[in-house]
Amino acid sequence: MNHKKVTWDSIRSEVLADPEVKVEYDALESEFDLARRVIALRKASGLNQRDFAVRVGIKQPQLARLESGKQMPKLDTLSKIASGAGYEIEIHFVPMQDKQTQKVEPLRISTTDSIID
Repeated sequence: MNHKKVTWDSIRSEVLADPEVKVEYDALESEFDLARRVIALRKASGLNQRDFAVRVGIKQPQLARLESGKQMPKLDTLSKIASGAGYEIEIHFVPMQDKQTQKVEPLRISTTDSIID
């Protein structure tokens, strides 16, 4: 028998060859990028999901949903996660492509700031 090895990269490439699928995939990229960053912050803290969730004041299932990309966190929740890992949040407003606009200074959110949803 001759078995051809199938890799995730080959499946992904084949699926993303469909332009409609690619558009939808690209639309979700920022959400999954945020999920990867939440995971990186937790791992940098050296804690598992349960212990990190306790540290930041959220429930473990909520943290799991954030890390899976199934739920987008509110800014307040992101601030808790950042603080739990020893970070603050800084938001940069970036002009849309081909737009000349006045530069807007970044917004830094520390754990002592009040955040309104």
